[in-house]
Amino acid sequence: MTWYELWLFVHISGVAVWIGGGVVAQVFGALAKASGDPARSAAYGKDMGSVGPWVFMPASLVVLVSGILLVVKGNWDWSETFVVLGLVGWAVVSFTFFGYITRAMDRVGMRMATEGPSPELGAEVGRLVLLARIMILVLFALVFVMVVKPGT
Repeated sequence: MTWYELWLFVHISGVAVWIGGGVVAQVFGALAKASGDPARSAAYGKDMGSVGPWVFMPASLVVLVSGILLVVKGNWDWSETFVVLGLVGWAVVSFTFFGYITRAMDRVGMRMATEGPSPELGAEVGRLVLLARIMILVLFALVFVMVVKPGT
């Protein structure tokens, strides 16, 4: 096994955890909403506030670092279209998830736990879940770009 193959394995594994976890989080969010149980929705929001920094953030950092190592160890150039799109996409998704969605979900979960459910908080969770779904679609688009490698 070469270093390149090792970093490719680490990169793909990080992507699998990040996207797979995101899809599972969406399923659990839909189940919580469908249950109509405000306590379940509150727990979901609180849990997602914890899962983000402990699972998704490390996975995203593994994706970034291993992707950089793939460019350094491989025959890729920093100006390759797929490399640029990958870095820009990673930044957009990461900053949206970790700079906004994770923190907002944690706040909403805490407010639901202390104040109880309200239509306002339910609507906020709905908006955050929709934004998270859009970011997951961006991640899938990035996987497509990494596989097809436009411009090469």
